[in-house]
Amino acid sequence: MDIDFSGLSERNGDYPDRITQSEILSVLDNPRHRLSTLEDYPMKDFYTIACGYSSKKRILLIASTSENLKRKILQVKVADEEEIEHFYCAG
Repeated sequence: MDIDFSGLSERNGDYPDRITQSEILSVLDNPRHRLSTLEDYPMKDFYTIACGYSSKKRILLIASTSENLKRKILQVKVADEEEIEHFYCAG
């Protein structure tokens, strides 16, 4: 699946904590990452959260949607303890 980063902008601060596109790709390429759907969103919108270890040994949360065989990245952040428990450990 192709990855679309057009939803993120460095100028708007969409890459916090010096997260890079290659680090985002390393999470998505990691076979042990977890993928969750978001509650309260219609399934037709198909918003997902990917959570996993990056190449920099951090656990990232990556919000995205799928359109026309492309995963459009909408938001990314380093996960905090509660998010790790919810999205990674519980999965």
